[in-house]
Amino acid sequence: MNAICGLLGAPAGLPDLRAMLAALPGHGKDAGEWADGGIALGARADVRDQSPSCLSFDPGASLTLVGDIRLDDRPALCDALGVPRQERKGIADEALALRAYSRWGRECPNHLLGDYAFAVWDANAKTLFCARDHMGVRPFYYAHTSSGLAFASAVEAVLAAPGVDPDLDEASVAEYLTGITLFSTERTFFDAVKKLPPGHWLALDCRSAVRQQQPARYWHPEQAPRLPPASDDGYAEQFLALYSQAVADRLPGSGAIGVHVSGGLDSSSVAALAARHLQRQGRPPPLGFS
Repeated sequence: MNAICGLLGAPAGLPDLRAMLAALPGHGKDAGEWADGGIALGARADVRDQSPSCLSFDPGASLTLVGDIRLDDRPALCDALGVPRQERKGIADEALALRAYSRWGRECPNHLLGDYAFAVWDANAKTLFCARDHMGVRPFYYAHTSSGLAFASAVEAVLAAPGVDPDLDEASVAEYLTGITLFSTERTFFDAVKKLPPGHWLALDCRSAVRQQQPARYWHPEQAPRLPPASDDGYAEQFLALYSQAVADRLPGSGAIGVHVSGGLDSSSVAALAARHLQRQGRPPPLGFS
C-alpha cells in the first residue's frame, strides 16, 4: 500500500505538500510530488515497493491523478477501455484508473473493482474529484480549509496542512473512552478532519471559488441483483460459482501469490480456490502465511 496527500487552494505549493508528505507514517521514499496553479499532489511508497507509480498524467486531457490503488479483474477493465493487448501488462493501476476517469468521469468508480483511494485534478474544468473504494479498504481523510481542501491517507498528514484546525471532536473522543464501538464512517477524533465514507466520491468545482461539497454515494449494496429462486443445493452451487469468480478476479496475472491463512473456513476456502485457478494456469500454488 502507498500513501497519498494533496492540497487544493492558495497557497498550495511544494513546501506545504512536503510537510504533509513528512507526516505520512510508515512509508519510505517519496514516490513523487507535483504542483501547479493552486493544486499540489504527492505520495510516498511502501518501503517494499520498488516501482511506485502513485502519480499518473494525461497531458492531452489536462488530467493528473494521485492514488493508492490496486485494481482487480484488469482484463475486463482493459477491454472496456479499449487498451491494446500489447500495453496491458505494463500499464499501472493508477494509469488505468485515470483512463477510466477520462472515459466515464464521475461514474468511473462504478467500473472499478478493487481497493483504491484517489484524487484526479482536471485542469481544464478546474475540478478535483476524489473517490474511495466500495468497502473502504484504502483510507481517505480530508478537511475543508478557508481556501480549499486538504486530503491524505492519514489524519496526521491532513493536520500538517496549513489552515487545518487541530481541535478535538469531543463527542468522538467521549464515545471511544466510554467503550462505544459504533465507529463513524465520517467523523474522526479531530473536528475538522473527516473520512470519505466507503463507496462515496467527493468533487469540488474551483472555477469561481472552492465551494464546500458533501460526499456523494455511488454504491448501494442493497441494489445488487437477486439470485433466482433455487433449492438449497442450487443456492450453494450459485454461491460457489460467484465465490470462485471473485477469487479469480483478484489473482494478478504474474508473480507469486500469498494467502493470509487465519485458520478459519473463509481464508482456507480462498486458498483452495486460488490453488485451483493457479493450477489451471500452470502456476505454483499460493504461499500461505499467518
